[in-house]
Amino acid sequence: MRYPLVSKGAVLGILLSAAAFSVNAQKIEEQELKVNVDKISNSTEHLKNLQPVTFKYDVQKYKHLKLPAGEQYGFLASNVQSEYPAMVYEATKMYNQGKNNSKVARYSEVQSENLIPVLVAAIKEQQAEIELLKKELNLLKEKSK
Repeated sequence: MRYPLVSKGAVLGILLSAAAFSVNAQKIEEQELKVNVDKISNSTEHLKNLQPVTFKYDVQKYKHLKLPAGEQYGFLASNVQSEYPAMVYEATKMYNQGKNNSKVARYSEVQSENLIPVLVAAIKEQQAEIELLKKELNLLKEKSK
């Protein structure tokens, strides 16, 4: 304890060095990051072909996959594949089957969150159709007076 200021100074020096070290983050503009950007069209027609379902995973048979229990809401990958192939992917889960024996299970999954922009596009399409029908109705009302 002859040099208490030296140890405090060393700690302070380490803290200052750590504070001086900084990471430069690269800011990438969205327009640079995303290419081939197109509007979603005919979304209402495509969505009409999807069949929303409720289902339960067979958690007893596939315990090792640790699937969620209870009722689920979603789509069958086979149904979505025909309309939106990019939304279906092959999920893989690794699991142990005994000592030093790992296996991989592969199955198709739907990236349901990717349906959100399609749903927004469909709502906009339907809203435009509603507005057009309202105008037509108002014209017919005016003509019938």
